[in-house]
Amino acid sequence: MFAEKREAIFEGLRAEKLFVAAFVLLNILDAYLTGTAIALGSSEFNPATRAFGGSMLLKGAIAVLITVALLMFRRGKLLRPLSVGMLLVVVWNSIAVWSWV
Repeated sequence: MFAEKREAIFEGLRAEKLFVAAFVLLNILDAYLTGTAIALGSSEFNPATRAFGGSMLLKGAIAVLITVALLMFRRGKLLRPLSVGMLLVVVWNSIAVWSWV
């Protein structure tokens, strides 16, 4: 059973590698921008992530765990809309931080 799950992860990784990388990197960039916004006097809007604010390491680790879970359950195609959603969040945060500087 473990071999099947491992194969599912690697199969999904090969098929969705661009979106895997995009999702993880956009989450890390979001954490950086959130940390910058908090330093400028803003606060975290998402109550689920308010506890760790701008921790890029924690946000990246959570993104990797989500990615592994999606690939393990053969739902790697969900990384496409999730990556687009994170891109919109990053663009929004970039505009917000830029307007405060």
